[in-house]
Amino acid sequence: MPAIRFMITKCSVPVQNRGEHYSLAANALIVTDNHTLLVNPQDKINVVTMDFYNADLQQLYAEVVELLDPESKPLLHKETVKQVNVEKEVVEVLSSLSKLSAPSFLQFCYVYCLSLDRHYFSSLLRLRISSNKSFCDFIEENFLQPWSITELAEEFDLPVRKFNQLFQDCYGKSAKRWLLERRLKHARKLLITTPMRVLDIALECGFSNHAHFTDSFRRHFCCNPKQIRQSVLTQSDNIV
Repeated sequence: MPAIRFMITKCSVPVQNRGEHYSLAANALIVTDNHTLLVNPQDKINVVTMDFYNADLQQLYAEVVELLDPESKPLLHKETVKQVNVEKEVVEVLSSLSKLSAPSFLQFCYVYCLSLDRHYFSSLLRLRISSNKSFCDFIEENFLQPWSITELAEEFDLPVRKFNQLFQDCYGKSAKRWLLERRLKHARKLLITTPMRVLDIALECGFSNHAHFTDSFRRHFCCNPKQIRQSVLTQSDNIV
């Protein structure tokens, strides 16, 4: 299933989606999918584009479920390119959030959409998360396991090629890249918030040995695990 694409426009721009052409209004929020493309590539400077995949929407659902319409029915007509009327100040906030935090952008954007059309966006979110939920749940519960991509694929009785395609569809990244980044992010959190030994953190986060973990960590964060921990301790001392 395509990603949900949010587009924030600064001026009116033409787009196309599977051969159909649309005109986006200026200072608007557009909810579409990643098949919607700018007709003129030079218009990129006037449009903020953010894509979110099934896994992102699963997390969003948990955060906004209490705001959803409990009586929402399946969408009879899902708009390919839905334009949402927003105030200019909201456009500016969304533009700023897109540069700071993708999850914050998504939550703010969707809560705003729900405030304008609760039925449509409640139904849309439920529709989008209905597929591959068990797959995403399993990945979230087991991403720290020291399993290879082949072993993960075997859990779903899928060939590696099909598993990788399903993963790409759900997460917008390859399984190898996403798992490495997620494990390193968790390792960084443990380094900052716990006194665990670096080796123990490496093993808990699915790395086979200290050297592999340290090398991967350095390449991703441009410093080694001990330096991250020391920088946090130094900041704490300065505050005190």
